[in-house]
Amino acid sequence: MFAHRNRPAFVFFALQIAMCIPSLMRANAQTSNTWTQGTAMPTARQGVATGVIKGKIYAIGGATNTAVVNFNEIYNPTTKIWTNGAPMPTPRFVPASAVVNNILYVIGGQSGSGVVNVVEAYNPTTNTWTTKAPMPTPRDSIYATVSKGIIYVIGGFSSGARLTTMESYNPATNQWTTKAPMNVGKSLPGVGLVGSAILAAGGFTGPGVTKDTESYNPTTNKWTTIAPIPSARQGGCAAGITGHLYFAGGSNGTVLKSLQVYTASTKAWTTLHAMPKGLINPGAAVVNGRLYCIGGSNNGALFVGSVFNNVEIYQP
Repeated sequence: MFAHRNRPAFVFFALQIAMCIPSLMRANAQTSNTWTQGTAMPTARQGVATGVIKGKIYAIGGATNTAVVNFNEIYNPTTKIWTNGAPMPTPRFVPASAVVNNILYVIGGQSGSGVVNVVEAYNPTTNTWTTKAPMPTPRDSIYATVSKGIIYVIGGFSSGARLTTMESYNPATNQWTTKAPMNVGKSLPGVGLVGSAILAAGGFTGPGVTKDTESYNPTTNKWTTIAPIPSARQGGCAAGITGHLYFAGGSNGTVLKSLQVYTASTKAWTTLHAMPKGLINPGAAVVNGRLYCIGGSNNGALFVGSVFNNVEIYQP
């Protein structure tokens, strides 16, 4: 019973580590399906363009309570500190945004005096902006996602109509291509890449919000209607994360807090833990598997209601 006296010290250290592992696993498990707060964004805004480059979140443009702006504020989730980058040349609200090869593209949006088709690209290494080929269809209230280096911009609003439009942009060639339209025209759906499919859930159709959810196959250039999102909504915080589409907050006429997730393997939706504060038109970003919901408002329209500087973080 006293044989352990001759064991080397490192054996005892290994045993102590092994004994700690279960408690560490329990601690990590407790963080699943929970929300936490990050450092507030310096400027309260809604409808910002977002992108993640080398672990930092870029929150660009959007609208304050009084103006459409071109601010470029950068959040480091590790240090929880915000810094500033070069402002975007064209101020705009509810544009699409996407990152390819560490370049952030901001596409279309609302200038405050009309819908635009401007495409501007930000290089954080040089802290400079470059103007790219304009999007064929000027529109706002849009989101984008990336598949195999190609940016896909989905739906939106223009000339009084909610659009079925899908257009893709190839940063390598600086060229746009028109793709198959969605089955249902809508603005501000929850968009994300789930596996190899691009999903567009919910959105605003004109008469009202919808539960319609569609899946796009970039290889076949076809849209397929899939299981509808349980709660109709538009303008929430959405992103694809490891085989799931998460869609939090938004509006169905009132501000929503609920979080619903679509799982590709089961082809079904599940309701998860609600976000602390309901938000309309927040920016969305994913860092280390966590969903960041940045800014937003309690109304969604320009210069109506209040805008926020919240950073709400969901751990799946």
